[in-house]
Amino acid sequence: MEQVYFDAIRSSSGLLDVGAGDLRIMRKFQRAGFLGEYHTQDVGTEGAYTYRDLGEVSRRYGAILCLDVLEHLKLQECLGMVRRMISLLEPGGTLVLQTPNAATIPDPRSWDMTHLHIYNAGDLWAYLKCEGLEVDLYRVALRDERPGPLVEARLRITDYVKLKILGCDFANNIAAVARTPS
Repeated sequence: MEQVYFDAIRSSSGLLDVGAGDLRIMRKFQRAGFLGEYHTQDVGTEGAYTYRDLGEVSRRYGAILCLDVLEHLKLQECLGMVRRMISLLEPGGTLVLQTPNAATIPDPRSWDMTHLHIYNAGDLWAYLKCEGLEVDLYRVALRDERPGPLVEARLRITDYVKLKILGCDFANNIAAVARTPS
C-alpha cells in the first residue's frame, strides 16, 4: 500500500506528514526517491519534527500524509483536523489518509486501547466528497507478503467466514487518496 501512497505524492514539491511518529515513512519515501521538501508534524517527542501542532503550519503543501492518526481522536476533533489538512493543500493537492476499518472484526490481541473512533469506508468517502475532494478508497489488509501454506489456508478460511458468513470485511484498514480541485 505504501507504493500507492508514494505514487500519489511523488511529484509534490512539498509534503507534510501528519502524525509522523518514528519518521519511518519519511525515510522510506526518501530512499524511494522523493525529492520534495518533507515536513513532519507530531505531538509526540520521539522525533525532531517540523511542527508540534497543525496550528503552527502557515504554508500550503502539494501533499499531506496522515496514516493511523484519525482513530486516536474524538469524532469532532478528527473532522476538524481533516478540514484543517484540506485547507493546507495547494490546488490540485493530495491528501492520503489511512485508518482502521470499522467493518472488520479485529483480532482481540491486536486492539489498541487508544483508539477512540473508527470509520467505515462509505462515511470516510462521503465526508471527503462533501468537502469537495475527488476520492479513491482502498481496503488495506495487513498481512505477510509470502505466508506459508498453512497460514495462507487459515487466512482464506478466516476471510471467507468474515466476508460471506458474518458480512464483515477482512481488510484491517481503509485508505483514502483524495485530491483537491486544480
